[in-house]
Amino acid sequence: MFGEILELITIRCCVCKKMVALRVDLEDVACHEAGMLAQHAFPYLKPDERELFISAVCPSCYSLLCPSDRLAYN
Repeated sequence: MFGEILELITIRCCVCKKMVALRVDLEDVACHEAGMLAQHAFPYLKPDERELFISAVCPSCYSLLCPSDRLAYN
Protein backbone atom coordinates (compact mmCIF):
# COMPACT_ATOMS: atom_id res chain seq x y z
CA MET A 1 0.00 0.00 0.00
CA PHE A 2 1.00 3.61 -0.57
CA GLY A 3 3.13 3.45 -3.68
CA GLU A 4 4.83 0.08 -3.35
CA ILE A 5 3.99 -1.41 -6.78
CA LEU A 6 3.46 1.38 -9.28
CA GLU A 7 1.44 0.77 -12.44
CA LEU A 8 0.90 3.19 -15.31
CA ILE A 9 -2.71 4.38 -15.62
CA THR A 10 -4.32 7.09 -17.74
CA ILE A 11 -7.14 9.46 -16.85
CA ARG A 12 -8.91 11.82 -19.26
CA CYS A 13 -9.21 15.45 -18.13
CA CYS A 14 -12.83 16.60 -18.12
CA VAL A 15 -11.82 20.15 -19.13
CA CYS A 16 -9.30 19.81 -21.99
CA LYS A 17 -10.01 16.11 -22.78
CA LYS A 18 -6.29 15.23 -22.80
CA MET A 19 -5.14 11.89 -21.42
CA VAL A 20 -2.80 12.13 -18.41
CA ALA A 21 -0.56 9.21 -17.45
CA LEU A 22 0.31 8.56 -13.80
CA ARG A 23 2.14 5.80 -11.98
CA VAL A 24 0.11 4.70 -8.97
CA ASP A 25 -0.31 1.61 -6.84
CA LEU A 26 -3.50 -0.16 -7.95
CA GLU A 27 -4.26 -1.09 -4.33
CA ASP A 28 -4.27 2.64 -3.55
CA VAL A 29 -6.73 3.21 -6.41
CA ALA A 30 -8.99 0.53 -4.93
CA CYS A 31 -8.78 2.19 -1.50
CA HIS A 32 -9.70 5.55 -3.00
CA GLU A 33 -12.63 4.03 -4.90
CA ALA A 34 -13.79 2.44 -1.63
CA GLY A 35 -13.99 5.87 0.00
CA MET A 36 -10.50 6.78 1.21
CA LEU A 37 -9.61 10.43 0.67
CA ALA A 38 -7.20 11.06 -2.21
CA GLN A 39 -4.60 12.73 0.02
CA HIS A 40 -4.53 9.62 2.21
CA ALA A 41 -4.67 7.10 -0.65
CA PHE A 42 -1.96 8.82 -2.73
CA PRO A 43 0.44 10.65 -0.39
CA TYR A 44 3.22 10.23 -2.99
CA LEU A 45 1.35 12.28 -5.63
CA LYS A 46 1.37 16.07 -5.87
CA PRO A 47 -1.93 17.83 -5.04
CA ASP A 48 -2.64 18.69 -8.68
CA GLU A 49 -2.09 15.03 -9.63
CA ARG A 50 -4.48 13.87 -6.89
CA GLU A 51 -7.07 16.26 -8.32
CA LEU A 52 -7.35 13.89 -11.29
CA PHE A 53 -8.87 11.31 -8.96
CA ILE A 54 -11.13 13.85 -7.24
CA SER A 55 -12.56 15.85 -10.15
CA ALA A 56 -10.83 14.53 -13.31
CA VAL A 57 -9.06 17.87 -13.87
CA CYS A 58 -5.47 17.61 -15.15
CA PRO A 59 -2.57 19.53 -13.56
CA SER A 60 -2.48 22.10 -16.40
CA CYS A 61 -6.19 22.90 -16.14
CA TYR A 62 -6.02 22.80 -12.34
CA SER A 63 -3.34 25.52 -12.31
CA LEU A 64 -5.52 27.68 -14.57
CA LEU A 65 -8.70 27.10 -12.57
CA CYS A 66 -7.05 27.32 -9.13
CA PRO A 67 -4.04 29.66 -9.29
CA SER A 68 -1.62 29.51 -6.38
CA ASP A 69 -1.39 33.32 -6.28
CA ARG A 70 -3.94 34.47 -3.67
CA LEU A 71 -4.30 37.85 -5.38
CA ALA A 72 -5.72 36.13 -8.47
CA TYR A 73 -8.96 35.55 -6.53
CA ASN A 74 -9.60 39.24 -5.77
